Amino acid sequence: MTVTQAPGAAWAFACWFAFGLSVLPPAALAQQWAADTALMPFDIAAQPLDAALAAYTQVTGMAVLVTSRLTAGRQASAVRGRLAPREALRQLLTGTGLQARYTSTSAFTLVEAAVSRAAAVAPAPTAVTRYAGVLQNTLTRALCQWTGAQFGRYRASLHLWIGRNGVVRQARVLSGTGDVRRDEALAGVLSGLIMDTPPPADLPQPVTIVLAPRPNPGADCRLAGAAG
Repeated sequence: MTVTQAPGAAWAFACWFAFGLSVLPPAALAQQWAADTALMPFDIAAQPLDAALAAYTQVTGMAVLVTSRLTAGRQASAVRGRLAPREALRQLLTGTGLQARYTSTSAFTLVEAAVSRAAAVAPAPTAVTRYAGVLQNTLTRALCQWTGAQFGRYRASLHLWIGRNGVVRQARVLSGTGDVRRDEALAGVLSGLIMDTPPPADLPQPVTIVLAPRPNPGADCRLAGAAG
């Protein structure tokens, strides 16, 4: 999905996957909204922005999409205490010159504050941003089918290189699950994986995916079209 989750991972394109970009039915949307306003415990130290975003996604289960050009050299502010996810993110981004632009109730991207204000009238997701949903659904389905009950119960980050035909040409583990054999198998499962649709021509690569533990992996698998 630098997907810093990440889940949700120098990066060309970051996608922290928390596996929440799928289209949800109304009841699920209501539950997601309730989760977004619920208070959560945060204990994120001031640190480089990419690392702070990874920590944020692990707490909230949200997905983040951002280019390394925006995160490079930026320092996130500390976030501590029980806060609603959006307030926590606002605090985390204080002083970075960036703002969150929400692409769904469970996913967001980052833009420079001036760009965010200029686009406030009619924000439109880019092809790269929209492609995150394809990445997330394809990877979730593949990982659910591969690991079954273990899906959503481990952390890992990987670099993916995706060909113009939508086939993953290479998958490289950056931060493993703690099990060398599983890490090798994970890279093997993703190498050669065929995305549901080919990537946009301007997708920066490699794509970095961060997989993080999920509160309800079975539901994520079902939403992605896999048995969970």
